[in-house]
Amino acid sequence: MKTIHRDYAEESGDFHRLCQFVTQNNAYLRRHSTWSLGRVVDWKYGLYPGKRAYPAFTDQNAHLWFDGYGQMAGFVICENGDAGFTILTLPGYRFLFEEMLHWTLQAWQARGPQYFTEVTEHQGHEMRVLEGCGFLRKAPFFSRRFDLTGEMAPRFPLEEGFSVVDMQSHPDDIGQRLMRSNAFSGKQSLTEEELQDELKFTNYSHQGPLYHAPTDVCVMAPDGTIVAGCEALIDGVNAEADIERVATHDRYRHRGFARAAIQECLYRLREIGMRNAYITGYSQAAIALYGSLGAVDEVQNFVYERG
Repeated sequence: MKTIHRDYAEESGDFHRLCQFVTQNNAYLRRHSTWSLGRVVDWKYGLYPGKRAYPAFTDQNAHLWFDGYGQMAGFVICENGDAGFTILTLPGYRFLFEEMLHWTLQAWQARGPQYFTEVTEHQGHEMRVLEGCGFLRKAPFFSRRFDLTGEMAPRFPLEEGFSVVDMQSHPDDIGQRLMRSNAFSGKQSLTEEELQDELKFTNYSHQGPLYHAPTDVCVMAPDGTIVAGCEALIDGVNAEADIERVATHDRYRHRGFARAAIQECLYRLREIGMRNAYITGYSQAAIALYGSLGAVDEVQNFVYERG
């Protein structure tokens, strides 16, 4: 079957192509990939430190395949500019996975040899291709779905003096940035230069098409300190959302603050008409937490590594 492929090109409107591809094939990709609309948008707008080294990050970190009619059949995408990659295809073009994998290993060989990718339990064909190319399966992780149209778990009670806020009613970018820096990087403080740099890129991410301040939820301590939080990336076309950036400052862990933020976020998503919400856990602690929040089903995912 005739296909053509080319590098992603920002000036050709390829970001919109990727987003349309994911939204139109949402139900299939939820089972056959670990990517969603939120993850594609974050790929462009989430300018994390490792990505800032690329003057044209998007153009260098995706490659598109088209069928003989010019319809996009799939793409390869790299989230952070490293040796990690993901291959997504339409259901009728899964046979392209092997070709796309070989292209990736050749075209991005300078990023290897320790390649890694993610697949779901429903991608048996893709697993066999990966294993045939020397990839090995690692420990599983889970993506869980919450049915926001059904009964939901009651909100988790907060300690006296703590409250739930959001970035619309309480826009504390500095407090949130300090909390996330600690939770994700272990930093107890940031210099003024580091903080201003972080805030610059936080502002850029807020310009993305999915950002919704009322579902950017935080838990605030009595003294006004932001201690935990999470953020929902909303796919309005499919009335779904992905809850990301779940974080708790290390001085406030094991007190239910992340749980409270997630549950509040779920309730708010239901109030604005979302039908489903998804959350993915990689660490054992995250897997245990997310599994206790009332999800109705889950997909088991695997990391495959080579090198």
